Amino acid sequence: MKIALVSDIHYAKREFERVLPIINTCDYFVFCGDGLTNVNALRYELTVPTVCVKGNCDFEYGAETASAFFGGVKAIVTHGHKYGAKSGLSELVALAASQNSNLVLFGHTHIPCDKTENGVRLINPGALMEGCFAIVNVFDNMAEHITVERLTVPK
Repeated sequence: MKIALVSDIHYAKREFERVLPIINTCDYFVFCGDGLTNVNALRYELTVPTVCVKGNCDFEYGAETASAFFGGVKAIVTHGHKYGAKSGLSELVALAASQNSNLVLFGHTHIPCDKTENGVRLINPGALMEGCFAIVNVFDNMAEHITVERLTVPK
């Protein structure tokens, strides 16, 4: 199962338009906040199931945290600003534990991250406004069998 993971578009609408064809080849699209206006403006062009949360720079109505099952893997999706993502990952790990999840997809820091702490996989694609996004591959419906492809926005 392939998940297109994007965060921190901010106002880089052109970059989001460029990755739409790649997103639409995946099984799911997950947006981790900051740029929800751009996602909503192009939502009609998305052809795959979508999970979106808002970030600290989004002023639209929307959830700040969501959970989703990708096969047998329960993921928590959040921007990260409410959980201290810029100063460490411990609050995100605690969030996952409180929700019986072992996968957190987040943004906010603009820094790509793929770490496992206390049995929780934490993945941040980096900022799309800086040219970064990721494809998360879930194999065998298990969090232990996840690979992350770091990609850059096509020119």
